[in-house]
Amino acid sequence: MASNIVSKIKTTESSQLAAFAAGCFWGVEHIFRKHFNVPDQIVDIKVGYANGKEDIHSPSYKAVCTGATNFAEAVLVSYEPSRVSYKELTEFFFRIHDPTTLNSQGPDVGTQYRSGIYYTTPEQQDVAQRVKDVFQREWYKDSKIVTNIEPLKSFYDAEEYHQLYLHVNKDGYTCPTHFLREKPL
Repeated sequence: MASNIVSKIKTTESSQLAAFAAGCFWGVEHIFRKHFNVPDQIVDIKVGYANGKEDIHSPSYKAVCTGATNFAEAVLVSYEPSRVSYKELTEFFFRIHDPTTLNSQGPDVGTQYRSGIYYTTPEQQDVAQRVKDVFQREWYKDSKIVTNIEPLKSFYDAEEYHQLYLHVNKDGYTCPTHFLREKPL
C-alpha cells in the first residue's frame, strides 16, 4: 500500500510494518522501545518523516520543521504479529500521547507534531478505526480525538543523529506528554 518507504529498518520474513505519529519522534521511539521487547516483539523502529507532500523526497529535519513539507514526525515499527498484535501497538499509541490536540503535543506545535496512524494493510485500517472508536467512547467522551487514520504513502528515515536519540542522549529533551497513561487525564 505504501508507495515510497525509504528506510533502513530491519525486517524478517514474518514481520509487518506499522507507522505512528504522536508528536516528537524521539519520545515516541523511546517509549515504544521501553515497553515492547526488542527484537522479540518489535524487530526494529526508525524515526522519520511520513506522508508529506508527494513532490518532496527525502526531506530534512530543518525542512520538516518549517511546516512547508507537510510531513509528520513519525516512527516506523517492524513488528512480529505472532508476538505482538497490531491492536496492542495501536492501543499503546493512544495511551502514550494526547490524541485530542490538533498539530501539537505539549509545547511542540506544528503540523509535523500531528497525531496520525498510517496503515499498511486494509486490516490495519480496520483495527486502527475500531481502537480509535473505543478510545473516543471510553477515554475521551468530552474531547474529540483528532488522530488521522490514512494509508502510509511515504516514509523517509530521519537523519542518523535522530535515531535512538534518547538512548544516546540520556538527558535529551522529552515531550512531557509522552508517558503511558492508565486512564485519561
